Amino acid sequence: MNFFEGLIAPDPPDPPDEPQPETEHRLAAYRPGADESLPPANWFVPAQLPQVTELGAGPAARIMLTGWQVWPGSVTFQLRVFLRSIRQGRPSHPIHFGPGRPGTGALRFGLLFPDGRRITTLDGHPWPAPTEVPPRPTLRLHGGSGGGFHYQMELHLSQLPPEGPMQLVAEWPDHGVPETRTEIDATALRAAAAEAVAVWPETEPPPSEGKARCTGNCAILSPGPGELIAQGIVGPAGRRDNRPAAPPPNPDRDDWEAMGREGWQDIELVRARLAQGADPLEELDSWSGETPLHHAAEHGAPEVVAELLRHVEDVDVAGREGCTPLWEAVCHGQREAAELLLAAGADAWSPQMGGWSPGRLALTTQLAPLFEALPNAVPLTPEERKAQEDADRRAEVFRDMHFEGQSIAFVAGIDEETAIRRLGAAPAAAAVLDLDREPGPYGTGPHGFDPDDYELSGRFVGVTGVRGGCVLVQPTNYRLNTSDVLNALSPGTTAYGLYFNAKGGTFGEFSRDGHSESREEIGLVFGDEPDLHWLYRFWQWDKPSGMWGAYKVAYASHMGGIRVTDRRAVEGPPRRWAEIPEGSELLG
Repeated sequence: MNFFEGLIAPDPPDPPDEPQPETEHRLAAYRPGADESLPPANWFVPAQLPQVTELGAGPAARIMLTGWQVWPGSVTFQLRVFLRSIRQGRPSHPIHFGPGRPGTGALRFGLLFPDGRRITTLDGHPWPAPTEVPPRPTLRLHGGSGGGFHYQMELHLSQLPPEGPMQLVAEWPDHGVPETRTEIDATALRAAAAEAVAVWPETEPPPSEGKARCTGNCAILSPGPGELIAQGIVGPAGRRDNRPAAPPPNPDRDDWEAMGREGWQDIELVRARLAQGADPLEELDSWSGETPLHHAAEHGAPEVVAELLRHVEDVDVAGREGCTPLWEAVCHGQREAAELLLAAGADAWSPQMGGWSPGRLALTTQLAPLFEALPNAVPLTPEERKAQEDADRRAEVFRDMHFEGQSIAFVAGIDEETAIRRLGAAPAAAAVLDLDREPGPYGTGPHGFDPDDYELSGRFVGVTGVRGGCVLVQPTNYRLNTSDVLNALSPGTTAYGLYFNAKGGTFGEFSRDGHSESREEIGLVFGDEPDLHWLYRFWQWDKPSGMWGAYKVAYASHMGGIRVTDRRAVEGPPRRWAEIPEGSELLG
């Protein structure tokens, strides 16, 4: 007889006709890095070092260290906080603390490393966060429990400390706990890292089809501890309902309504619609005039393109902008569609928009081999090819960067001090930052500003000098795209400001010698566009991964008269923060 016989509640049956979809997530192998912002608890049992030490005491408060959990590349220390009395009606939680929080008397901890670095729970993350430099260690509240008169807390140090004596500092002014320093043997902590036990020591298994892989601390909907324990008879078990899928497109229609993007991948659906009398030359919308063949060339299956070609006489049927299905195939990088259209006699070399033909556009892409040997080919000149290669190199600098909500300005021929003075700030008040050593409470330097305060942060501009000029950034504001600011920056030179509106659209403004000359929305082409719009591939829908924003920023730097070779000037953090004075006309 099984030990648990008769105690486990059976699972209820699945709802009828609603099979439960399953997805298996597979944990990848542990990959050590320079920084572990979270404990690698999916892979290791940490080394346990007990240590019971009083870290600080007040009239009615005690802070106790109870031990350490040491991971391969980081360490968690465990604390208990005891209170003898609690005041009711306080405006904040008795042990509420964290980076950038306003409570001056709240509980805080810090570490003084053997090499002199200071790491505290009040440190902000350098803002904007750098990605290509080794991260500085962080000390963060990782978890805790309790309430009332007793709390358990865990603080996680994201890197192992250097060897030597280290000081652990605690202070809690609200409860009369003065600054108290406790010496810790960091050498022992580093040595204990080798004792962490790998739960999955084997090499990483090969990925299986249909299985999602988790390579870090992934967010996965999974049972909590209470759900892992078998339910007793008295505890009901449940099932999560699943939202029904949208109905598939109707094959019995005699038009092209409700096809969706997926419909152009379904050859049987397209054949059924054609059999019902759907017009292969129907204009599918009023603004573009595109036909089914256009849509199939953009994102349809090759067999759908071939089927539609059997039903049309003019393979070069044009939309309202004069663009043919071959143009759309090239702009969307659809090689097989382009091959089918060329085989059907599509015209590759007649200009269709902005003086460009689909063939000449294709020569700047991976589709070039399909077009180079065609009759009447119009090759790129050596100057055109060189310019395109240069634009691609400029854009590559900014690959995989995030730009949403950000404004950036590029100003030629001025240095940081000049840019700061033109913003109305004093260079002496905008010191060069060392955020790795002193990030300040908000990651904007000692006595820095709070990025979450929209009104205040809108007055601060990041300034970084580069070869040939200056780059200015506002990670969450549009001000560097306004005429007032750009005109203030551009006397005797040129400036271009770019704004990635989180609500949609990317907007640029060009200023020369203190006067705004043009304002534009960039990223798409609609007709007779400036040559640089074509050079920076605003026409191309199949840009490589991570390059959508990169080409816009490269274009903006080109317009501003600067070649940026180090992405950190844009990505941040900036070298200096300049504050536009309150009441300045630039804040208009």
